[in-house]
Amino acid sequence: MAVPATPSPYSPEFLAAQRQRLTRERERVLEDIQIDQTDLRGWHGDDGSGLNQHPADDASVLTEQELDVTLIENARYILGEIEDALARVERGSYGWDDEGQCWIREERLEALPWARREIEGQRRLEDRVKPRDAGYSHDPDLTSL
Repeated sequence: MAVPATPSPYSPEFLAAQRQRLTRERERVLEDIQIDQTDLRGWHGDDGSGLNQHPADDASVLTEQELDVTLIENARYILGEIEDALARVERGSYGWDDEGQCWIREERLEALPWARREIEGQRRLEDRVKPRDAGYSHDPDLTSL
């Protein structure tokens, strides 16, 4: 992380409020992870009768388990972002956009307290990593199919 080029534009009150918001959000995400992990461990794959379920029931259970795993992974990612934001608050670099070399607007941080980039930089990043449309090809040999 680069050192901010200018002093933080945020008031101590704003930073304290953001720290509180981030801390509350961290607790909420930790609770969500715990609930989802408990739900995932609660899947048994049978109805308790000793008989196998119908294959369609098994597929439904598997789909719900995959959804729980995805929710847990997403929550862990957000948790990491929140913890990084809290560390930036402590270091005095909270709100600094390394890529854009600017401070993120307060309104953006209020909307997404763990934001790393100003909105324009975030859009550029998303445009760079956006998967290509599977129905479109630049290859002229494939467009005639």
